[in-house]
Amino acid sequence: MKRIPIDHPDAINIALLALKQNQVIVYPTDTIYGIGTDIDNDLGIKKINYLKKREAPMSIITHSFDNIASKLIISPKLQNQMNIIIGTGDTCIIKYKSGSFNDLITKDKRIGFRIPNYPFLITLLSEYTKPITTTSINTTGQAPLNNPDKIEEMFGDSIDLILDGGIINNKSASKIYMFDKDNISQIR
Repeated sequence: MKRIPIDHPDAINIALLALKQNQVIVYPTDTIYGIGTDIDNDLGIKKINYLKKREAPMSIITHSFDNIASKLIISPKLQNQMNIIIGTGDTCIIKYKSGSFNDLITKDKRIGFRIPNYPFLITLLSEYTKPITTTSINTTGQAPLNNPDKIEEMFGDSIDLILDGGIINNKSASKIYMFDKDNISQIR
C-alpha cells in the first residue's frame, strides 16, 4: 500500500498509473472518502465488494456528463432536472444503453453516476478520461471513514493507494436520485 498527499507534485501521475494498472485506490471527494478502480477492472470491483462485505452495484464518477451522456437513456422531460442534480455533485441512477457498462457495477440495467465538485478529483478524472467506480470506504453498515489514518489502519493491507486529502469534516455522502421514465425520486 502506498499513501501520497494530494498536494504532492506527482499525486495525479501516481494515481493515473495505479488506475491503468487496475489497482484499488482510495481518494477524497467533496463529501467523503471513496474507494474505486477502473470501471472495467472485474477483480478490483470484486475486491472492493469483499472489503465492504457486500455484493452490490457501484456508482461511477466522471469529470463531465458529456463523458457518459451517449450511454444513458434519459427522458428529455427530465434533462433539466438532471443537470441541476449533477451540478450539486449528487448521484443519479438511470437506465443505460445495453453493453455500455460493466455488469458488476450495475443493477436492473441502471447505473449510478456523479460528477464530484472536488478539484483534485476533477483533474484526476479529466486526465484519466474513463469513469472510475466509487463507493464509500467502510464496511457496509458502518459509518464512512473520513480520516486517512483510520482508513490506512483498517484497510491498508487491502488497498493499493491512498490519496490523502486530510480529514474530511463532512459526514454525509451525496444524495441519490432514481430516474424512472418520467419520474425522479430521492432515495437517500
